[in-house]
Amino acid sequence: MGRNEIERRLSTKTPYRAIANYNETAPVYNGCHPTRIWSIIRHGTRNPSKSVILLAKTRLVELQSLLLQQSKPNLCADDLKQLRRWNWDHIEPDDEKLLVAEGEDELIELAERMQLRFPNLLPDPYNPEWYYMKYTATQRTLKSAQSFATGLFGRHRIHAINYPQPLKRDPVLRFYKLCSRWKTDVDKNPETMFNARSFYAEPAMQSAVEQVRASTQLANELTARDVQLMYTVCAFETAWQRLRSPSVWCRFFDVHSLNAFEFAEDLEYYWNDGYGYELSHRIACPAIADMFATIDKPSERANATFYFTHSGTLLKMLAHLGVARDTEPLTHNDFGKDRLWRTSEIDAFATNLAFVRYDCIEREPQVLVMHQERVVRLAGCPQDDDLCPLSTLRRKHADSVERCDFEALCQA
Repeated sequence: MGRNEIERRLSTKTPYRAIANYNETAPVYNGCHPTRIWSIIRHGTRNPSKSVILLAKTRLVELQSLLLQQSKPNLCADDLKQLRRWNWDHIEPDDEKLLVAEGEDELIELAERMQLRFPNLLPDPYNPEWYYMKYTATQRTLKSAQSFATGLFGRHRIHAINYPQPLKRDPVLRFYKLCSRWKTDVDKNPETMFNARSFYAEPAMQSAVEQVRASTQLANELTARDVQLMYTVCAFETAWQRLRSPSVWCRFFDVHSLNAFEFAEDLEYYWNDGYGYELSHRIACPAIADMFATIDKPSERANATFYFTHSGTLLKMLAHLGVARDTEPLTHNDFGKDRLWRTSEIDAFATNLAFVRYDCIEREPQVLVMHQERVVRLAGCPQDDDLCPLSTLRRKHADSVERCDFEALCQA
């Protein structure tokens, strides 16, 4: 199985390089020119959580030992060598969720491409009146912001940048952290995981687990949880290394089994952060309101606003905007059907959303919406034109802006 087939099925651990838009051509719309940009960006590739690091250092080491004890392991000589050398000695539980080198590169390259597309909007010299950049109170978003700034201004200038004080529970960048009702009704509600859990009992997932049991020749030792751990480590290690071959733990999966584990994660995020519960996406209104305040009132805000945040923010915003919306809710019965909600495509590391305001000679201000550096035509906007009139977009999202009663929505 080729690198491309693996890299595009890693759910929210998909490296951005697998889905980036490498076409850097500036979008041109006659009679219109870009005057401001508001963009929100997920941090780049990171380390896993503490629990995954601990499991990799314990359970995965046990599985490695079992595989190496086999008289005829089901691996070619190169893979066997890779498995023998495999360890996580370089990573400690305290390194959880830290941005890695690949994550820095993702953000540097994203900034460079955006600057090539919008050279006048993203000038090379840094000016605090022109640029407003903010990150959350985490190392991974701070480093992502610094890497993005490196891409725009060069490494020697990143210390000159003014960042506002980061907040652990930022009302725009991490609105859901301030929503007690979302935490109880969705995030900590056992029902939210019903579909993801139920999928583990479906034939498709059971055959995926069986396939990995067969390929490892550990039929009796391997649990579904072990296989899920292998998938997670396969994802992180593949994301970290763009030049080396994919993780040795990916070797035990085929395309069907990768698809099954990707779908299990799609279900989890659909119900926790996406369309599953209306509350999840309705509470994104403070971020949408901030976007309109930035592109609508030119005199009051910086021309280029960049926010560095997390998966939960991006997914709720995408659902708020109606992006990747399937006609029916996604359930554990839907494996194998075509679906728009694919976290590998819509929520990879360094996922980004941008709203670019265009001022025009013969028509009212327009907005270009981009997701993963590609133009998106939102519901309610003209479907035969990349640009959407700002007034149309405002009208479509009037509820988010004028009637965003976050407090009322979030009272538990």
